[in-house]
Amino acid sequence: MQAPNPAQPEPRPPNPALDAAPIMREGGPNMEGLLAKLRGSYSFFSGMSPQELVWFLRLCSRRSYEPGDVIFQEGEMGDCFYLIIFGEVAISRGGAPIATLDDGNCFGEMAVLESTPRNATATAAKKTLVFCVEREILTNVFPSLGFKVAASLARDLSQKLREADDRLKGKREG
Repeated sequence: MQAPNPAQPEPRPPNPALDAAPIMREGGPNMEGLLAKLRGSYSFFSGMSPQELVWFLRLCSRRSYEPGDVIFQEGEMGDCFYLIIFGEVAISRGGAPIATLDDGNCFGEMAVLESTPRNATATAAKKTLVFCVEREILTNVFPSLGFKVAASLARDLSQKLREADDRLKGKREG
């Protein structure tokens, strides 16, 4: 278990009114409606069966952040990744902005795939709700679901690499 970083504020505990709002709309959908929304709106969930999605959601912790809250800092060890349910997260390296992510995006996923220090800092740019997924849960508690999560992360990382490659090609040609 990683010791808390005194320079990093603790994430706020889930706020039921805030945390439920973007997922549960007027009258609140039934569970099937919620699962269909997640699978349809977030590519991360598309390969999971409804039952696997329910298991996944039960294994995740939810964390709420206010604008300016640091989610993790460059150089610290990580043991989880995050999936943005709503909000916006700024990713920076060495203080320089490198990306802004919003609903449905994953970040910090390399911490689940390998045990290396974080290569960037993640900061909430807006009021943000994330699911936090710990490596321990995926590897030891529910390895078959962990495989599907790893496959989804690999697809997301592959897409990010293609986008970065396209940006680099554009800079070389321009």
